[in-house]
Amino acid sequence: MSQHLQEIDALYGLAGKTAVVTGGSTGIGRETAQLFGRAGASLIILDINEAAAAQTVQTIETAGGHARFIRMDQSDPDSIESAFTQIEQLDVLFNCAAIYPRANFETVTPEFLERMYRINERGVFLCTRAAVQRMKAKGGSIINVSSVTSLKAGIYDNVQYGMGKAALNALTASIALEYAQYNIRVNAIMPGGIATDAALASTQEGDPLRGPFLQPGRVPLGGENAAPREIATAALFLASEAARFITGQLLAVDGGFLISRKKEGIF
Repeated sequence: MSQHLQEIDALYGLAGKTAVVTGGSTGIGRETAQLFGRAGASLIILDINEAAAAQTVQTIETAGGHARFIRMDQSDPDSIESAFTQIEQLDVLFNCAAIYPRANFETVTPEFLERMYRINERGVFLCTRAAVQRMKAKGGSIINVSSVTSLKAGIYDNVQYGMGKAALNALTASIALEYAQYNIRVNAIMPGGIATDAALASTQEGDPLRGPFLQPGRVPLGGENAAPREIATAALFLASEAARFITGQLLAVDGGFLISRKKEGIF
């Protein structure tokens, strides 16, 4: 390998790093875990789906990487604590685990909201806290998966999801500020429409997806949905030394939705 390629590999590779991926059994989490593995990181997959997580681990190891699975229920604080107790070295945390159910604003129940909160907000908060406690000695990178809907409404019956992701944006900024002194970088990726199994399944629950995001032409770069790999490559950049001076940022990976203009009276 030439000196220039070695320099690039040192900037964008994760050799010698331990990366934890929550929700690494499917979708964006799985794609990111596999890419981190190819970049040289040792992976720890935290998920409740044991069978699917085992497949992710097998894929990484078949490609020559190293990975292991720890079962974690992100809705349960005790499960989170137990999982992180088994993790000593931690250089990168990719907070991806989440649920995506939609509900009508006027009829959504407190129980529904509580379930979303336990996983999508409280769970990420507790995983992040466990991570910074392990990163304080030598720094690290935390990457939260937010959503463009935290800044711009794009899907109907999605109030609770966008509201929760806005909370993650605030968490990202606050932890980035407080822990910069320990060389801990905290950023968030805001996906637009991503064709994951969970997202596709949500379109089959009740009414089909509706809203500006589904309007033709609102995603300038290539259509309505991107692949999970688009998020994984952004995560690799933020995890790497190439992003060592970047923290507290919200990176939209949305094909241009946030800058697109309304059409035919639809905001």
